[in-house]
Amino acid sequence: MINRDSFFGTWSRRMDWPTMAAMGVLLAIGLVAVFSAVNPSGASLRFIMKQLVAISIGTFFIFLLSSINYQIFRAYPWVIYALTLLALVSVLVLGHRIHGAKSWIVLGPLSFEPVEIARIGFIVAIAGLLDQPEREMSVLKCMSHVFVLGGLHMILILREPYLGGTLVYGPIMLAMLYFAGIPSIYLLAVMFYGGVAIGIPLIATYFSMQPQLLALHPVANFLVSSAGGTRSAIELLFIATVLIFGLWWLMRELRFRIPWQYPSFLSLIVAVGVYTAHLIQHLIKDYQRKRLVVFISPGFDPLGAGYHILQSQIAIGSGRLFGKGLFSGSQTQLGFLPEKHTDFIFSVIGEEMGFFWASVVIIAFGVLVWRSFVIATESQDRFGSLIAVGVGCLFAFQCVMNIGMTLGLLPVTGVALPFVSYGGSQVVSAMIAIGLLQSVNFRRYIY
Repeated sequence: MINRDSFFGTWSRRMDWPTMAAMGVLLAIGLVAVFSAVNPSGASLRFIMKQLVAISIGTFFIFLLSSINYQIFRAYPWVIYALTLLALVSVLVLGHRIHGAKSWIVLGPLSFEPVEIARIGFIVAIAGLLDQPEREMSVLKCMSHVFVLGGLHMILILREPYLGGTLVYGPIMLAMLYFAGIPSIYLLAVMFYGGVAIGIPLIATYFSMQPQLLALHPVANFLVSSAGGTRSAIELLFIATVLIFGLWWLMRELRFRIPWQYPSFLSLIVAVGVYTAHLIQHLIKDYQRKRLVVFISPGFDPLGAGYHILQSQIAIGSGRLFGKGLFSGSQTQLGFLPEKHTDFIFSVIGEEMGFFWASVVIIAFGVLVWRSFVIATESQDRFGSLIAVGVGCLFAFQCVMNIGMTLGLLPVTGVALPFVSYGGSQVVSAMIAIGLLQSVNFRRYIY
């Protein structure tokens, strides 16, 4: 006979309650904000009921996963990864196109976004891969495995197309590789490559919106031409290589012992980065690239790509300390704020609840990220630590991206605010991540 008091008492003692409290605060604030945001549509009850159903499903998964030993997933990283690929491919084949993106699978009255669940599976799969005995393989081979697997996910997600869904993969992979023991110099090289590959298309897009500036900035004109894969790309590679080896020679003359492999490897990174920039220039849609740069000056396109940012800034700025009150925000209730119950839910909070409650949201996310890394450091095995690190980075990146875009500090990418934005898929997936986190926490003292 099971001693229920003992079972639930043990479960209660092992639960990380700061994490649960932070999640509860975010869910409660999200329900209130969504209810107010959708109030003008007259369907508030329907939206709230769907959100409550998602929370109920997520709560079930928290109890289920926290009760299961997370280590059972360690032996099947490739199976888990294959299932995530299957989910991402299925949405391209069977998915319904909503708002221009084929991101949803609809089954009668139910619909879900596979990319949300696939990200969680990716974290578990990569944690299992990095924790396998074969992890003693060379650093470059280990990194190449992780980035190839992540790249496959990103390519499939971009096919939907859903640019915001791909951005989180970079920070997650870098953080998990760092905690897996990969030397920092290699990760810095990857970040440099990413800067080259992404920076050139962004510069090209920025100046394409104001072509008159190209005549005033010859360097920018040169970079824009190189992004097109023309002769300028070869010239850019030649100049970069000369500068890199020239700097290396100067350092050698100053008695700094730097192996010749370092400048050679850096030149190779630049070459691959320029080639990738050319691919990105043709892969990302025009409206996506405009969104990535228009946050620098939304006034460039106030009725187009800059409209979301301008209306969001007006909403948040007008809320002041305690907000205008629920159902009283002009930008929210009069329909000026787009996607107010999903991507721009933080703007609703800022306008109607004010700086105080907006700060509570940020603090709650800070607690989630802090507890994730505490659990990672206290875990007794690498697999659990890597899962906790991945979950913490997921929450941190999504929070920074969503709040940053509503404030006009980051580009509009369509990244939802976990637990707060309306959407069953993101709520359930975020609570699944919490369940995995609790499972690691439960067994932190179990060898």
